[in-house]
Amino acid sequence: MFVDLNNFKTINDTYGHQAGDAVLQTVAKRLAHNTRNEDTVSRYGGDEFLYLLTPLHEQKDIAMIAAKILKAIQAPCDVRVRDVIVNPCLDASIGISVFPKDGASGAALIKRADEAMYEAKENKSGFAFAQ
Repeated sequence: MFVDLNNFKTINDTYGHQAGDAVLQTVAKRLAHNTRNEDTVSRYGGDEFLYLLTPLHEQKDIAMIAAKILKAIQAPCDVRVRDVIVNPCLDASIGISVFPKDGASGAALIKRADEAMYEAKENKSGFAFAQ
């Protein structure tokens, strides 16, 4: 899964990069907390995360996990900005690719998941599977 935080730039622009960093750390903790022992989550860059699910074969099971991740990300973040606590709310878009149907290499799977993420973002659907 390719997870991208929607409108993250607004948080940096409104509250500053220190607040943005705190939000990223909060999201990373939430993702780690919602990761099964056999899965892996990592920050890919900027406001993007990769989520490796193993072994799942049913699309409905993958969709259930994606929905759980979206819900965890959407909870408000308590972030200190100078002397004030602000509560920016986040939303995310998730693109999903499945091995081996969508690619045989990590690079191919990431590319297909990235493409699916843009579809989810465009459709405001939360998540989308690679086509």
